[in-house]
Amino acid sequence: MKKTKERRREKRLHYELPVLFAEGSGEPSCQAVMVDISSAGMAFICDADVNCPSIGQQLTMRFSVPRYGRDCSDMHEITRTGCVFRINELNESRHRVAVQFDDPPFWNMPPKVK
Repeated sequence: MKKTKERRREKRLHYELPVLFAEGSGEPSCQAVMVDISSAGMAFICDADVNCPSIGQQLTMRFSVPRYGRDCSDMHEITRTGCVFRINELNESRHRVAVQFDDPPFWNMPPKVK
């Protein structure tokens, strides 16, 4: 198997939790399943239909993550905006969508340099 150099700046947290996404805060939401999250962004799996976002699209996402590690008894609800930067076709009916957050959701990170 081909090894690739790890380019991520931090570890991702892997969850299978629901995420709602829409083009704007007032638009109807579509449901997806979060697969991983970091302070920079998230990846989720959604249906490959007319509601699937496209690269460059700005999204508003609502999701929850456990406050304390993997313990799902106490969840932290988050709403963030971000831009779709990658879409991978998993099969003909499902896509994995990668989104970069405009602002980190809950980690204390230095501001982005533009």
